[in-house]
Amino acid sequence: MNQLRLGISILAVTVLLPVSFVAAEGARSWQLHNRLSIEYDDNIRESERNKSDSWKIANEIELLYNFNLENTFLSFRYKPSFVWWEDRDEDSTDIHHDLDFIFNHRFSPRWALDIKDTFRVADLPEVIDDTVTVREKSDFLYNSFNATLSYRITPTSRLEFGGRYNLLRYDDSDVATREDYDMYVGGVTYRLNVLPETALVLDGRFERIEYDDEFDRGSDIFQFGIGTEHMFSPNFLANARVGYMTKDFNDNEIDDESQPYGDMNVTFVPSPDTRVSLGLGYSMVESDIFPYASQDRLRFSLALAHDITARLMFQLSGSYARAKYDVADAIPGRLAELGLDLDDFEGGTENIYRATTRFVYRLNRSNWLEFSWIYAKLDSEEQLRRDFERNRFNVAWKTRL
Repeated sequence: MNQLRLGISILAVTVLLPVSFVAAEGARSWQLHNRLSIEYDDNIRESERNKSDSWKIANEIELLYNFNLENTFLSFRYKPSFVWWEDRDEDSTDIHHDLDFIFNHRFSPRWALDIKDTFRVADLPEVIDDTVTVREKSDFLYNSFNATLSYRITPTSRLEFGGRYNLLRYDDSDVATREDYDMYVGGVTYRLNVLPETALVLDGRFERIEYDDEFDRGSDIFQFGIGTEHMFSPNFLANARVGYMTKDFNDNEIDDESQPYGDMNVTFVPSPDTRVSLGLGYSMVESDIFPYASQDRLRFSLALAHDITARLMFQLSGSYARAKYDVADAIPGRLAELGLDLDDFEGGTENIYRATTRFVYRLNRSNWLEFSWIYAKLDSEEQLRRDFERNRFNVAWKTRL
């Protein structure tokens, strides 16, 4: 993993620096930012008792490149970051790499292609994406590739063919045996504008997840849904989707499951200075606790952004997730290996709370100061994982180079 990380760094510098110099000669299609932060963390290991705290200093360099033609758009973002911990036994330094790529191309008035790739390499990670919590004591590599080919049937209807491939690889062999996975997703969506401000959406999707462990937690998921998108006003947008999904587990000793799912998202802009978004959803998703093969997850999120003055902005965001683990979804072979009996084994529920408060003050056109407080709490019933409560206080200086 260390050699891979070094190779990624060298490749990124080799590729991006020439792009920067070329862009500098013409229009400024690239941006370079640097963010230096000092943070106090009161529970760096997310422990319930015997908490360990530490100061840390982090520096992030972010390079953004956009290339826009009449029918083609390309966006590239690379952000390496270096973190130094004042008091951490495992290691005093971390190096992370974030790489995002977007490509959109319109072949004709009817055909268009959209591609997005998200790549992450991190030391002792805390989160990946999509609010999935990772507490494994191991470096990881994560990649998500998404592609959508759309065909406009009529001026008011469109057909979309989508595919996604996700992979997760841990550096530690013991963790990798349990948690490494490959996910394959394919689907078709039909979108119809029944009114200028209202769209109807029909979709079907297939998802397969595969693990390397001999006690296979993998599964095949089939889901079909219907949704709507509506613009109540230029400042009020909402979309909702409901459907039914079936999960077929690779382990024949686990019964297949079927249940409804749904999600809703609302965006409200009451004034040019204020933005509010709300999200709600429920579905079966992959489990991040071994030996469970699935979880039922309810999620709720809320975000508020307000420009107090032309220079000062306030952001508040929070999320709640309730994950339910059923013993019927645990791998029987793994329980037997642990000396546990299904009749004596119980599932459990986790409640995960997150909140972020941030003030951003603009000093001038190229410099910003940020002050933030990040709060996280895990309440795990039946001790699926250890409970914890964590506070992080951060001061940062961001500059555009």
